[in-house]
Order: sequence, then structure tokens, then C-alpha cells
Amino acid sequence: MTLGRKLSNHRKLAGLTQQQLGEHLSLSAQAISKWENDMAEPDLSTLKKLAELYKTTLDDLLNLDCEDVSVSEPAEDNTNEEKSSFAPIGFCKECGITVTEENLGCDSPVVLCKKCLTIKNENERIAAERAAKQRAEENRKIEMEKRANRARLRRIRGWSLSIAAIATVIFLILGIASLVDNFSGGFLAFTLIFSYILFSFIACLFYEDCFVRDVIFEWTSKSISWPGLIFEFDIDGFIWLISMKLLFFILGALFGIVTFIIGTILGLICAPFVFPYVLRNVNRCIALGTKCDLVDND
Repeated sequence: MTLGRKLSNHRKLAGLTQQQLGEHLSLSAQAISKWENDMAEPDLSTLKKLAELYKTTLDDLLNLDCEDVSVSEPAEDNTNEEKSSFAPIGFCKECGITVTEENLGCDSPVVLCKKCLTIKNENERIAAERAAKQRAEENRKIEMEKRANRARLRRIRGWSLSIAAIATVIFLILGIASLVDNFSGGFLAFTLIFSYILFSFIACLFYEDCFVRDVIFEWTSKSISWPGLIFEFDIDGFIWLISMKLLFFILGALFGIVTFIIGTILGLICAPFVFPYVLRNVNRCIALGTKCDLVDND
């Protein structure tokens, strides 16, 4: 390696242009260019200044046998060139190599070389595509679940309204038929009002957590805790035991019938007021495609 080549490499590593170095040494840029093109050589005092500026030794500058691989082949310098592309900017955050303007990928928020920046951008693109696919799959599953909820609620709503309508029509036909021979305005009004009560009552029975259904079936399922029986271990004792068990069964059945009748009456009273809320809630769930708390969602 020639002295001119070595001086050129050290200048570029220091981030100086020929013009800047010349101003520092009170020389012209043309003089610096002649040194680096081996057309002239600096004197010993100037070499000492250069060694001090480049933070190296005079022996290192004059050791021309070693090959300096820290920089590339020098390009043709311009006296008005800006900061050299060989000036070190930092170290790549990913691979750790020295980053100059020549291989700079980005310097904010961290320093990356071009290769690592390309890899980073590609990984971010792949991650974004993967996230987009995942969101699309989640949205597809949500939409399928909404469709299933809508179909199920429409089916339950259809059955409840259809059966309630059939029962109500039958009741209306029977009620109007009884008015053919003996018309009564009061009975007609009762028939029409009770038709709506019957319609709302039957429709409410199709929904799991509806108040009307809970009143009927929870009351009906109530049982009486009968006292224990003590009997003698003989024929008369067994006959007495069987008789008491039969009596308790009949009393329990009567209790169940009474509670069922009471629950049904309460259900008929409450159904006209509960039914609009139930129907509104079901229609809202159908519109949103969500599960309904009035329907068993298992």
C-alpha cells in the first residue's frame, strides 16, 4: 500500500474531506490531493500532525507493507465533496458490523445496515400479513357464530309464535262459535283479551329463563319433606307403612297439582306483560347475532 493510499484511507475514516483537512493544516485541497495520488509527499512535521489528527503513530503511517482492509478502494475525491461515505456512523444493532453511509439502512431509532433493515422490513411484512390473516379468520368465525345464533333464535321464535298462534286461533274459533246462538259483548271482549293472554303465555313457555316458565315449572317441582315413619316389624306394621307411603304420595301429587295451577295462573297474569320484553330481547339478539340469555346456549 502506498503512502498516498494510506493517507486517503485515514482521512476518510476520520470523516474529513480534502478541503477540510487542508484548512486544518493551512494547506490547499490540491496539496492534499497530490499526497493521496502519490504525486507528492508531506514533510516529517506534517506527517506528525497527521498522525496526531488520525490518532495513530508515525510508524503506522510509514508502515507501507500491511494491507488496510478497513475501507474500500478510494474513489476519486472532489475538493467540494461533503462528508465521506466511508466515515463510520456506528454499529449495526442486529449483526454488529460497522455502518457507514455506503451501507446505512437507518440510524433511527437504532442503527441498522441495509441488509438487516431489509430483513427487518420483510419480517414485519410477514408478521403483518399473518396478523391480517388471523384477524380475517377470527372475523370469519365470529360471523359464522352470528349466523348460527340468528338461525337458532329464528327457529325458536318461529316455533313459539306458530304454536301460540295455532292454539290462539283454535280458542278464538271455539269462543266465536259459542257466540253464534247467544251473542254477548262481554264474552266477546273476554275472548279477545284471553286470546292475547293465551298467545303470550304459550310463546313464553319456549324460553328457558323466561319468568313465566320459571314460575310454572319451579313451583311444580316443589316437594314436601315428609317425616320419617316408625313401624313394627310385622304384617300390620308393613300394611301401615304402605298405607302411609300411599297417603304421602297422594298428598304430594295433590300439592304438585295445586302448585302447578297456582303457577299457571300467575303465568297467565304475568305473560301479557313479560311477552313484549321477551320478544324484543330475542329480536335484538337476532339483529346482533349474539346469544340470548332466554335460550339454552349449550
